[in-house]
Amino acid sequence: MSKLICPHCGAFTAFLPAQIRGKGLLVERSTEDRDMWEEVSIRAVTPHRPGQTTYAILICAGCEQRFVAKEEYDGWSAVYPTVHKTVSEDIPEPIKSEFEEAHLCFAIGAHRGCLLVCRTALIDMQRQQGVSGLNELKDKGIISPFLYRQTQEIRLWANMIAHELMLPEAVTKEDTEQLLVYLETLLDAIYIQPKRLSALIQKRDQLKKGTNPKPAPLA
Repeated sequence: MSKLICPHCGAFTAFLPAQIRGKGLLVERSTEDRDMWEEVSIRAVTPHRPGQTTYAILICAGCEQRFVAKEEYDGWSAVYPTVHKTVSEDIPEPIKSEFEEAHLCFAIGAHRGCLLVCRTALIDMQRQQGVSGLNELKDKGIISPFLYRQTQEIRLWANMIAHELMLPEAVTKEDTEQLLVYLETLLDAIYIQPKRLSALIQKRDQLKKGTNPKPAPLA
């Protein structure tokens, strides 16, 4: 099986089906045909049938916790428990909640919904930064030209979805995950890294003055 995000530890890791153990019927062929009960072990995966969803109880290779997943046309996705993405408190509301909601959409396979919520987070981020577009953040040096191109893709993909310019199956799990990473990188560059850099500069200045600074909390 391929990799997916574990809903327990949040790692993008490999996984294996759980094994269900119990008494099974073993048919022995001998001079006296006998039926015997014996310990058996089977994979916790429902049968593959046309037109039906395949479910499985999987075990994360990282944290070794079990979770339920379903197989879709573009791979496996966790359905229970819901993936919880820990988001830094340095990201202000409502952007923080929208970023968390985007991860929840991704976890249940709502890829189009995920990208639409990502676009909402972009709009609120621009409003909070006092700019009318991502290009202004680039021109001010807040984000790099490359990060600008990455985050532009979030907006362009979401616009295509909103205006029904693509079929639902055209938005794959891999595409959505990549665009979600772009949003995470953007929020990290705008809200998290500046605070961490400021804390390091402050600590270095205090060390130069011979003071003993208190450790600054890092998100």
